Amino acid sequence: MSHQIHKIKKRIQHRFKAGHNRGFGIHSPYLYRLITSVLEEKCPYYHYARVESLRKELKTDLCLFDKRTKNRFSFRYNKTEAHCGQLLFRLIQDGHYQTLLELGTTTGLETQYMALANSEARCLSITSSAELAAIAQKGFIKQNIQNIELQIVQNDKDIENIINSLERIDFVLFNNILNSKRISDLLEICLLKKTNGSIFAFKNIHSNPDNDKLWKKIRKRADVQVTMDLYHLGIVVFNTELEKRNYVIRIK
Repeated sequence: MSHQIHKIKKRIQHRFKAGHNRGFGIHSPYLYRLITSVLEEKCPYYHYARVESLRKELKTDLCLFDKRTKNRFSFRYNKTEAHCGQLLFRLIQDGHYQTLLELGTTTGLETQYMALANSEARCLSITSSAELAAIAQKGFIKQNIQNIELQIVQNDKDIENIINSLERIDFVLFNNILNSKRISDLLEICLLKKTNGSIFAFKNIHSNPDNDKLWKKIRKRADVQVTMDLYHLGIVVFNTELEKRNYVIRIK
């Protein structure tokens, strides 16, 4: 099965399974508020327009990158990418998270949303691509965002060393990582620094069969309390006070 057919199939399945939008069927007060007041919030924060104003400006640089590398991701503007970034912004702002980590920098726009959600937070963005790092850094400078630390690594051992240097991790975004095995390995490293209340977010959980299988494994982990499948984004909530549940949510 091609990845495109797989995505269409999973998209249809997600629409039929989604049943918790607007908090329907959610008994936990914390999760009900998280869904109705954070995930489904429609407030157009000022920072949204600030970040999205750069997306078109980055188009030329990203198109050249795609041609040189034959990259498998499309960085062209679409509402889904903007929606995901804004959702990350709301989650971080709501949780007042202090230590933010992005694994796999792409355009740097998701990074901006994360950093702007809490200007006092430490936001680390890690990539192995010097080209993508240069594109992202260009945006950080233009936006004058001071709390982003962009690091270029050679291998996963470098990432492990960076994570081990942190006291804790409050929020992680697994972003532009193509290999599901690599996502799994990095997840194990990050779990050593999570806290009770940490949130891990995974992009493209249904983009291919391997990522889909990994997401199913994550949902079944004993140390995972709550997962939320938004189709384009998977959210894992670590909170031992919550009952273990897996939600499929369609954000309108």
